[in-house]
This record gives sequence, C-alpha cells and structure tokens, in this order.
Amino acid sequence: MKSNILILLLITAGCSLRNIPKNLDECYASLDKKLSRTTIEEFKTLPETKAMNSTHLELGMWIRNNWGLWSSSELSKYFNKLGLNHPDDISTVILRSYHRKLNNKEIRLDEQIDYYKQYWKPIIECDKRQRIKAVETYNKFNVGDTINVKMPLGKNNSVVDYLCTNSNIEWKFDESKDLSISGIITEKYKLNSKTNVFFKVKILSKNKPDIEIMTKKVNVGDEFDFGLSTAWKIK
Repeated sequence: MKSNILILLLITAGCSLRNIPKNLDECYASLDKKLSRTTIEEFKTLPETKAMNSTHLELGMWIRNNWGLWSSSELSKYFNKLGLNHPDDISTVILRSYHRKLNNKEIRLDEQIDYYKQYWKPIIECDKRQRIKAVETYNKFNVGDTINVKMPLGKNNSVVDYLCTNSNIEWKFDESKDLSISGIITEKYKLNSKTNVFFKVKILSKNKPDIEIMTKKVNVGDEFDFGLSTAWKIK
C-alpha cells in the first residue's frame, strides 16, 4: 500500500490510554477519525487479501503497540472474551472487519474468530503435551545422572529446536547429520512456572564435534542450559 508511511504519520499523534477503543465499533470510529480520506479510499479499494498484507507490518503494528494489544487494555480484554488472544490476530481482525465495513460487506466476525481458534487449537494441545513431557523428564532425572540428548541439524552448522507451530516437531534422528551428545546433569531448575523446567548439562561426548548448539560453540567439557519443553530427544 503506497500510503503506509503516510498512515503512520497521520495517526501516531495524540495516543493515550484515554483514547484507545474499547470494542470493534470504536475501532472503526477511531480509524475513521485518524486516517485521511485519501488513505481510507486507498485501503478500501484494495482487494481484501492485499489490503491485509499491505497494512499488517505498519498500521497493524501501530494498532498492536498503541491500542494496548500486548498488555491488558480494554480493547485487548474485549477480544480475549471473544476468544482472540494473540495481538497479531486481533489487529488483523480489526483491519479486515474495517475493510469489509468500508465495502459494505458482511463482517462475519464469528467466522474470523473461529478461523484463529482452529489455527491455535492443535498448537495449544501440542504445547500442553510438551509441557507434560518436560515435567516427566525433569522428575525422571537427578543431578549427577548421565543423559543423552539428540538434536536436529538446521542451517549454518547449528542444531535447531522445533516449536509446536512447526510440522517437524516429531522429527526422526538421523545419525549421519544430526547431533547426539552425552552429558552429566549438573543442575536442574524451574523459572517462573512449575512446567518451565531446565537442565544444565556438562558435555561428555559429541558425535559431531564441529556442530554448534543453537548457534553457540559448545565443546566437550563445556556446560549448557536448555529447556525441557523441547523437540529434542532426551534419554
């Protein structure tokens, strides 16, 4: 969208908690007030998908940052009650709904929200499984135990970890390329949550000496910390 920079210049003045919209209708009114008629017309005439792609990084970012979507603003709470929690999702729903309103189309808010609920459902379920598995691993081993950790090789000669958003989370170890280390647990600890658990391990052996761990050079004899809610295979 040619006016993205212009959009920001037009709307970044005068933001405070007092003028953050509290619901979707107030979002429309705020955008109507803050955007120039030329900018609104440009946004309106773009095809919906292109309009979303053109505004996500600039106008969308402004909405996320200045309308309290990363915190507990009334607008954030409004969308949380509807079932939306991620600021990116919320800003996209606001802009998509605004685009449809400008074009006299049905907003189909329930349909938009359901799309994100279905997107996040398997990720949330995967995350729960990973946390349960992490606690089981944490309770299974003690300081002084020897463990083996297998890690997938990514780019730039470094291992990576897979999150629940990645289809490779159930990866299979490949002896010819992936990293396998053996080590002694020197410390186990939790951070801010009983499911956010970690091991500190002193490396005894590496099957691939030159492979880095998460872009860091870690040699036999070194210690490194890692979270147990991981796709790495720990035995």
